[in-house]
Amino acid sequence: MKIPRSTSGAVKSKYEILGMRDLPFPTEAVLNPYSHDERKNGMIYAENIVRDQIDKFERLLVPKDDFLNRVRLAYVWAKGDQESGRGMGKTALLRYFRQRVNKDWGDTEFGGQFSAAVIYVSFPSQVDRRFMEQLALSALIDITKTGVLDSSRAALRLGVMKPDQADAVLKDDEGEDEPANLLSNEILTKRGVDPVVLDAAVMEKLVSEGVEKNAALALSAGTFPAYLKSFRKDGALEPLYIPRDTKILDYSRQLLFNDIVNYFRAAGFGGGYLFIDDIENLVDQMSRSERIEFAKEFGLCTVRPGCANTAFNFFSCVLTTHQQASVSLSQAWGEAGLSAIARLDPASPNSIELPLPSKDQAREIIVAHLDHYRVNPAEKGSIKPFTEDGIEELLKNRQLLHPRVLLTTASKVIAHAVDNKHSQIDAAVVSKALESTAIPAATPDVTEGIEGAI
Repeated sequence: MKIPRSTSGAVKSKYEILGMRDLPFPTEAVLNPYSHDERKNGMIYAENIVRDQIDKFERLLVPKDDFLNRVRLAYVWAKGDQESGRGMGKTALLRYFRQRVNKDWGDTEFGGQFSAAVIYVSFPSQVDRRFMEQLALSALIDITKTGVLDSSRAALRLGVMKPDQADAVLKDDEGEDEPANLLSNEILTKRGVDPVVLDAAVMEKLVSEGVEKNAALALSAGTFPAYLKSFRKDGALEPLYIPRDTKILDYSRQLLFNDIVNYFRAAGFGGGYLFIDDIENLVDQMSRSERIEFAKEFGLCTVRPGCANTAFNFFSCVLTTHQQASVSLSQAWGEAGLSAIARLDPASPNSIELPLPSKDQAREIIVAHLDHYRVNPAEKGSIKPFTEDGIEELLKNRQLLHPRVLLTTASKVIAHAVDNKHSQIDAAVVSKALESTAIPAATPDVTEGIEGAI
């Protein structure tokens, strides 16, 4: 019998001929924040090419000196329709800020003044009914994946301990703070703290803060994911419902916009962000009346009085969209009164628009990916293994400047070079690779900007 052998990090990479540890570009440039592949999860990010957009996002949503007055509703736009507007970097921008805030729940971002969390929602396929409920369910599922529940539970446990208990539990053998101790019932017991009594005190606090009793029980016990699964006959935890197994959708809005908000607040969070990606997959199948109903429900949950989220101005919402999707929503947005809060328009003060990269910016995207996978750190910032004429050949076609097309094309060029044992990539190598992968013929001028490109 052959025993399976796990992959070792010591395996020699065929890309070393180009000075790379691995293929530096994704073969399919569809960003997935949950992927462990850094080519796909947004970890590699050329900040300089979107510096203006990052600055505006910071002013609107993460002002370090005016957090309580950040905007409650904002949009990240890409010009174009549902197809050409995809892959322009909207998700990457959200992922960039999600990582910045969630790495320590806003401690670094806001200078230790308060905690914050980003909840990310996306719709990889179209939704056909119960739109607001499914949005809330997707957010609840994201919450179970990020670690924010455990961090909040640790803070709550610490908060209900007596000072001498807290000192005994929180410190490791060297006297340093070890927050993970707060979640270990074994360590708690060894250090004289009864975890059952502790969780009961946490639950009592949560109920006093407005969390529904059953939700408070699950949150205090650290079993909230199992609690969500209990609403499903099949015990699954999926973002899209199965017909005839929709009980969880009856509770998802209450759980997110009341119970979770009150839970976070009890744990010390000053606020949070709800990033809603791929909004077109939520709205494309809606009738006119459904769009109006959705807009009204969205307003009730996010900006109008009626739930804990709006009572405490907790979540700021950021939607990614493109102009075609906005046309179908704009009338409903107006009828629901949301336009008065944040006009659904790329020219709105609450909008951040991502243009097609220039040739120089596309070059920076290429270099950022190459740098992440270099064998020799001294080569960082260079275009190696490309030559100057090789980069020029790759970037002379304006259609290739679209970020998603650019990355997948660069991946094919690298693969072609390695397969043909080239140690550098010049214009001839790029031309041959593009020819073999049926990339559209180049057009020489890329100076017209996005209007001429899509």
